[in-house]
Amino acid sequence: MNLYRRRSFQASLLLSLACLVAAGSLLLAQRRKAHKLRATALLEINTDAAGNTKAQIIPIAILDEGRFNDASIYKATPRPMAVQDGVVYEVQKTGVPMGYVTVSNAAKQGSWIAYGNWQAVRPAETPTPTATPTPADDRPILHRPGSAPEPTLSPQGSPQSASTSSPASASSSPSPTPTPISVSSQPTIAPDKDRPILKRPGSGQPEPPPQPDSDRPVIRRGSGEQSKNSGKLQNTPNLGPGTHLLMAVSDDQIVDTRSFDFPWKPGEKAQVDSKMRKLALAQLPKEKPALTESSLKNVAIRGFDLDLTNDAVLVLTAEIPGPSSTKAQPVTRYIAIIARMDFDGNPQRLAASIADSSRLDVAPRLELIDAADVDGDGAGELVFRQYDFDQKSFVIYSVGRSSVSKVFEGAGTPLK
Repeated sequence: MNLYRRRSFQASLLLSLACLVAAGSLLLAQRRKAHKLRATALLEINTDAAGNTKAQIIPIAILDEGRFNDASIYKATPRPMAVQDGVVYEVQKTGVPMGYVTVSNAAKQGSWIAYGNWQAVRPAETPTPTATPTPADDRPILHRPGSAPEPTLSPQGSPQSASTSSPASASSSPSPTPTPISVSSQPTIAPDKDRPILKRPGSGQPEPPPQPDSDRPVIRRGSGEQSKNSGKLQNTPNLGPGTHLLMAVSDDQIVDTRSFDFPWKPGEKAQVDSKMRKLALAQLPKEKPALTESSLKNVAIRGFDLDLTNDAVLVLTAEIPGPSSTKAQPVTRYIAIIARMDFDGNPQRLAASIADSSRLDVAPRLELIDAADVDGDGAGELVFRQYDFDQKSFVIYSVGRSSVSKVFEGAGTPLK
């Protein structure tokens, strides 16, 4: 005896399979192929009370030829490729563009550090509607900033252009002679045709001057020009006085960006934080009876949507100070946990690191910086800074459904 009619059951089965295929196709479409050349760096912005800023670019990793390389030494001649003059980095906060910085110079201070000209992303302005004639073709026409308008079709079908006219009108109102673009005097270096260059498409030629309505800086590679917003942060939210750490990426391809922050429901974040604290204490089973949630200090818990699966990836970092003693220096333990929420709303541990301040040479302390798309495939990775007993470096993790993979480790700097 069947509880369902055969035809109804077959239709339901086909509908379920169609939904699964559609969901899989959507995920494949959202996850792109990794880029050929992409650099990742850490931008350190120091802002004083007067609004004066100093931007430092610390290179981390470069994806080239399908593998990650240490950007602090990669293709150094003698300056590494990631900190060459004119390289443009898009500065991001959890995947959202905050501004752009252009490398103007660099110096080796234990490792290479670049200095750049900062330009913040300006908020989009609402355009004022103007009366324009409706063209015969309703399709929109895209123009590059500063370029001449594309020719349009007149009602009779003949091509017309706003920048051209008949010979008679051309003779009466001659076009102004374009002013040549001057190039700053710098030593000429023979280009290496086999050396990849971090720049945006078309930046090898002089760009037109920035337009007033453009919210992206125009980069002239090697010109050494100062950005008009250099030295001040303008219209940049959540950046006040102090030191701010932001991710920065440089790519030869322009891609869409999105926020990697997980959208919590009202009241959900507090419950998840409590569960993550309990999960952190569970990593110390021998000491758990003597520890409480108040034993955790400097707790930071963040949730990310890295792969558009609507399953939160959680990262907790915390400290457990040891008891003070006059005979020996107290030992502090550092906890870092990567977890993923299951269907019941409970965090399941994917990876954990327990470090001891007296044995950082065995297990380094991990400090989360942010999530960033380090390979350009549309999914985010977790970028950590790790501290050994004598140096600090970077490590990048890719998070799967039930595992965590290390995709890069390096770019070390001696501790002062």
